[in-house]
Amino acid sequence: MSCPHNHLDCPCTKDCPRHGICCACVAHHIAKGNKLPACLRNIEWEK
Repeated sequence: MSCPHNHLDCPCTKDCPRHGICCACVAHHIAKGNKLPACLRNIEWEK
């Protein structure tokens, strides 16, 4: 994938085949109707 943030220091602690490929990971979670990936759950989002 060509997302600019891929392969940066991925903070996810899960052993996942999409580790370091953030756009694929988020798309996977959305497609399955899951919550956000573990790496995004504790981010303070701007309002």
